[in-house]
Order: sequence, then C-alpha cells, then structure tokens
Amino acid sequence: MYKETTTKRRISPFCALAALSLALAAPASALGARELAASEPIVIRAAVLKGPSGVSLVRLLDGPALLPSNATMETLIVPNTDVMVAKLLAGDLDVAVLPPNLAVNLFNSGMDFRLGAVVGFGMNSVVSADPSVSSIRDLTGRTVQVAGQGATPEFVLRTLLAKEGLVPGTDLTLAFSMPVPEIASSLVAGRIPLAVLPEPFATQALAGNPSLSRAFTLEPAWREATGYGDYPMTVLVVRGELVDSRPDAVSALLDACKASVDFVVADPVAAGLLVERRELGLKAAIATKAIPSSNYRYLAPGAARPALEALLRVFLEYAPDSIGGKLPAEGFWRGDAREK
Repeated sequence: MYKETTTKRRISPFCALAALSLALAAPASALGARELAASEPIVIRAAVLKGPSGVSLVRLLDGPALLPSNATMETLIVPNTDVMVAKLLAGDLDVAVLPPNLAVNLFNSGMDFRLGAVVGFGMNSVVSADPSVSSIRDLTGRTVQVAGQGATPEFVLRTLLAKEGLVPGTDLTLAFSMPVPEIASSLVAGRIPLAVLPEPFATQALAGNPSLSRAFTLEPAWREATGYGDYPMTVLVVRGELVDSRPDAVSALLDACKASVDFVVADPVAAGLLVERRELGLKAAIATKAIPSSNYRYLAPGAARPALEALLRVFLEYAPDSIGGKLPAEGFWRGDAREK
C-alpha cells in the first residue's frame, strides 16, 4: 500500500480573499478603481511575478511599452502570489501575472480582472535517475516528488494517472514534502530518484547531475488525454474598468506583452541576460538554457479559452474552491476589447 506524503497546502491567497470579502462587496471605488475619461492621462500599473512566471514578460521591465500618448506604464516585480493578491485587493494594480486558477478565483470572488492573454503554457517534466522511466505507467510502485501541491502540476498529474488507471496512495506515492528548489537540489545530490519539476528547475537539475534524464514531459500526455492543446500555466489579467474605458491603451499594452513573449522565445541568450539584470531570480545561463523548454507562448483570450476551460474543469473536479467553485462567467474572457 502506497501513501501520499504531504505538507500543509499553501492557501494564503484564498484566505486573503475570504478575509477581505467585505472589500470585494464594496463599490469599485473602494478598491482604487474609478471612471476614466478617454482623454484623461493615465498610468497603467503592471506587475509580474518574480521567477519563471515573469520571464516571458521581461522585456516590459526593460523599457516603456509603446502606448498612446496619454498613457504611461509603471512596472513592478512582485515576489509571490500572496503579495500580488494583496496588491490587487488594495487596488494598487491594473495588470497582473497570475496562475490561471488564482485569476479565476479572484474573478469569481467579485473582482473584475479579466483575461488579457495566456503568456505561458505547461512546462513540467518528469526528471529521473532511472532510465527505465519513460511514461506515466512507469511511475507505478514509485514515490514521485511533485512540485506544486494544490496547483496546476498536481492536478494535471492526477488527471494523467487516472487516465492510466493509476490511483495515488494505492499504486504509487505522491510526495509534496519539499519546495521546488529543494526538489531540484535533492535530485542533483541523489537524495531522491524521481520528481515532477517545472522549468527552469528541471533544466537546473539536469545540468547539475549527468545521471539524470528528462524521462518525459506531461504536455503530450495531457493533449492525448483531453483532446485539447497544452494547458495554460501563466495568465495576464487586466482590470475590467480599464478595458472598457481605455481599450486603446490596453490593446497597445497587450501588443507589447506579445512582443516580449516573442522576443524571449526568439532570442533566449538576450532574454536570459535581461532576466538576470532585472533580478527575476534566475541566472542568465540557466534562463537561457531553460527558455527553449519553457513553452512560453502568447495566446489571446478567445483562442486560449478551450484549453483553459479544460484545465479549469480539472480544478473543479479536484479542488473546486481554488477557482471559486465554478467556471468564470463570460466577462472573464473579455480582457482584450478587440475580441468581440
């Protein structure tokens, strides 16, 4: 009999949402939003997460986006999702990078932050010291350290295991006892033989121990299991009032985001240097090496909707509270005014 080794789930963003439910029920002006005239000068406040989630938008941090003449942008690097949620609740941000389940939870909790784009897709690998591991079924009888308890990697893995008829706790052990950097370092040191890791941590582990290999990635199995494309890992949300009152500025900002993603994918070396210089938490060499495996892509809301809804249905099955208990209403998909 196998078991699951767990640590306490990190639920602080959702605790913050519950604690501030009265603020969410207040008028929008209480959160810092207000009506904007089309000609009024504005400063768009945009934040990215420190670490892999912010890499695709690093070029936004390196210079002002080309916005209409009466709009400017301030950018901020936020250390984690707890701080990002606090800033969104306080009305301090207009644009933010978030995991998709958290973005939907905020929207379903009453905050009108809409999907502007997906800026990063699945980038999770099974890294193994055993060359016989090459598929989901090969995880049978093993202990697998998983990065991302209560988040996308865990639930994608559970979906794929179920597709193969494998039951965690019976057929294999899922362990959630280490933070992501420790999983990578433990693989390098040989303390654990097997783990599910996102980029760039998979690349870091492989670079640190030549006996390790990338046994397989989760994305092809997900596509086969669901019939949809890759699952989104990182989304960009935009304050709804800004979308409605200043669609020209939002469109220009989204174009700048797409240009940043395209730049990162096209020139990993230059992007890696920027990532280190802008202190996103990664050295240039690792960022450069990891970018080709990191599945950074820009996809507008309409095109991203089928894949994102497929992922959200998985959250509804395993952890409905993490997305607010339901799929988002139509307004969530209206973060790019160019889409009708």
